[in-house]
Amino acid sequence: MLRRIRGLSEGSLRALDRALVCGLIAVEVIDLSTNSELRGPLWLNIVVMTAIAVSFLWRRSRPLVTVVCAFAGFVVMAVWLTQPPDMFATVLMLVLLGYAAGRHMAGRGSIVGLAIGFVVIVTLSIVYDPGDIFFPVTFFWILPWVVGRTSRNQTMLTRELAEKAERAQHAREEDERRAIALERNRIARELHDVLAHNLSVMVVQATGARQVLQKDPQRAVEAAALIERTGREALDELRHLFGPVRRGDGVALSGPPSIARLDELARRARDAGLRVELRVTGDPVELPAGIDLAAYRILQEALTNTLKHSAGAHARVTVSYEPNEVVLSIEDDGEGPRDGYELGDAGGGHGLVGMRERVAVYGGVVQAGRRRGGGFAVRARLPTRPLVPGGELSATGTPGVPA
Repeated sequence: MLRRIRGLSEGSLRALDRALVCGLIAVEVIDLSTNSELRGPLWLNIVVMTAIAVSFLWRRSRPLVTVVCAFAGFVVMAVWLTQPPDMFATVLMLVLLGYAAGRHMAGRGSIVGLAIGFVVIVTLSIVYDPGDIFFPVTFFWILPWVVGRTSRNQTMLTRELAEKAERAQHAREEDERRAIALERNRIARELHDVLAHNLSVMVVQATGARQVLQKDPQRAVEAAALIERTGREALDELRHLFGPVRRGDGVALSGPPSIARLDELARRARDAGLRVELRVTGDPVELPAGIDLAAYRILQEALTNTLKHSAGAHARVTVSYEPNEVVLSIEDDGEGPRDGYELGDAGGGHGLVGMRERVAVYGGVVQAGRRRGGGFAVRARLPTRPLVPGGELSATGTPGVPA
């Protein structure tokens, strides 16, 4: 019942208060009309009691006003008219007033209301019935006040828990949206890297096949075979990106992209007509999955750019394993992009922006631009262990690597 009342709208609550006031007026009119202890004119008793009942219209919005008006009326009744203990309507109003003082008054106001009622009831009891003080003040005032106060605290607790739950729900939804956005960005970067590299190889080979088709059919057939193999490898990577391959559908995956498969990447570039020199220095270490993939994609994107802008050039790829980091260097002697810039922080095209974003996630550094002696260069440094908050390596690494 209380839960239903709490769920009512403001208009419904006002209607309920008006109904309560009408009910109290009806009760006090009947009570006074049939009361054998009636003192003073009946109409005056009804007027005072009606004024007390009307004050209950403000028991929610201004409960202290209701308490003051009601007890002022009770004092008038006790001094000049029918004594409150002789009327059932007075007892009913007193109980409802005590509940309202506890339920609708906040903080110190509720204590003030409790004190006003306590003083008035005790005073009137001492004057008119000194032998009966405990019962009326306890059961007609203090106990209803405690019930009202308990109800208020439970309502506030329920509201606070509901607000916390709503905030937690909003936080979860925001986390989900953020996670979805991050995953979409990751997939977009992966799609760019996979498609840009493999399609570049396929376009270069298709162009070469068209040019030599009449003069050297065998080379055209080899180029077509490379296009087919490159397309299958691209499909494999896309299937690996978007989920497991269905049984019996297509070719088996050879594993996720990894710097350990650098030889395959260089072979595809050579088959596409790019002269690639591969060099690995230092003692290779096992890289975390994210850093491993980032290193592979950086090398792939750099070779793809060389294929796009400097087909037939000579590219030198160096992977150097140094203490706490792996250094990648890709240099070519081609023309490079027409809008090239001096070697510096990576910027410009989507591929170079993707490199920068990948490296930034792991606290690394990437640079790209024209070489002094001609050609284009990409250089990147990645930590060999993931960073922890604060820009330092994890506990198994050496602190101090900048983020």
